[in-house]
Amino acid sequence: MSKSKNILFLTATMQKGGAERVISLLLKELAQKEELSLHLILLEDGIDYELPKNITVTVLSTNDKHGVQKLLELPFVAWKVFRYTKQHNISTVMSFLYRPNYINILSKLFGSQHRAIINIRSTTSRYLREGFLGKVNLFLIKSLFNKADLIVSNSHGVDEDLKSLIPANAKTKVIHNPVDIEYINRKKENCEDVAFEFEEDKKYIISLGRLIPLKRNRDLIDAFNVLQKEDSSLELLFVGEGKLKSELVEYCSELNIAQKVHFLGNVTNPFYYLHKSDLFVMTSEVEGFPNVLVEAMACGLPVISSDCKSGPREILGENEYGLLYDVGDLTALIKSMQYYLYDESIDLTEIKMKNLQRLEDFEIGKIMKEFEGVL
Repeated sequence: MSKSKNILFLTATMQKGGAERVISLLLKELAQKEELSLHLILLEDGIDYELPKNITVTVLSTNDKHGVQKLLELPFVAWKVFRYTKQHNISTVMSFLYRPNYINILSKLFGSQHRAIINIRSTTSRYLREGFLGKVNLFLIKSLFNKADLIVSNSHGVDEDLKSLIPANAKTKVIHNPVDIEYINRKKENCEDVAFEFEEDKKYIISLGRLIPLKRNRDLIDAFNVLQKEDSSLELLFVGEGKLKSELVEYCSELNIAQKVHFLGNVTNPFYYLHKSDLFVMTSEVEGFPNVLVEAMACGLPVISSDCKSGPREILGENEYGLLYDVGDLTALIKSMQYYLYDESIDLTEIKMKNLQRLEDFEIGKIMKEFEGVL
């Protein structure tokens, strides 16, 4: 990288989320480089991650806005970003998530001379099923994305999905999400949030992520309900918040398993709960590159994931580092859970060693070099 580069990171907020976690890791690593001056613009207020003190942070709005309003104000926000890039002599704007990506490219079209690098974190084709707003997003994606200097996807599946929808001249690259294993090892022994009591005679199944329809949290509840009828030692933990939380809590009450299913909400240190649990399960309908999967592996857990589009298969291979099952296939999910919970041939030490070996491919130092190579 050349000397005295001014780099702007642009995202919606820095609240809990996979993209936000990656940004926090990037900023932490890049802030140590004296030749860089780092800036961060948030479209809305909200910071849940610790940020380096030598980063200039600008928040454009403190108001909650609905989807249509967010789209209508795109040109006005892009003009603000354009003025910021001129004022601070920004050479590169790296944006994450769709709306910040639109703004990044629009500000360049207004006349900014920066390199526009946009990051895609999930499959774009989901907009095909999302009505009017989905059509508007697809129009913007098809109209703008090929004008970016580089499109970075976090998995090959996300990259291929995007390229099926945009002009062929778009320049793309795949950089997987980083995992900071040293940080996880420092944090996993310490409870910093909900003082949940793990009992030695219990087996704990854990899920980490938002409680929203795309995560198919009810699938895990249904599978757990079947297994707990035969094994009273089982408990289920959900770490995360979302609009389905009250509905899922009520569903557990209807099944008479509310005392065995624990909703811990958002936590600052999820690694403690992962480390204390026995099995990680992800039931998503769609992902990009699921950080939670590699974080669970880093905490020593055997992992099960839906074979969703995209990400899990790129991480786990052909059931080499964990078990995959077809999205929504409860029978297969239950069978996979039974295997990890009860098969006496399982060597958990071997699983942990294999997983750590696999995570070397996503180790933060290696991934940082890839990001630095495009900045």
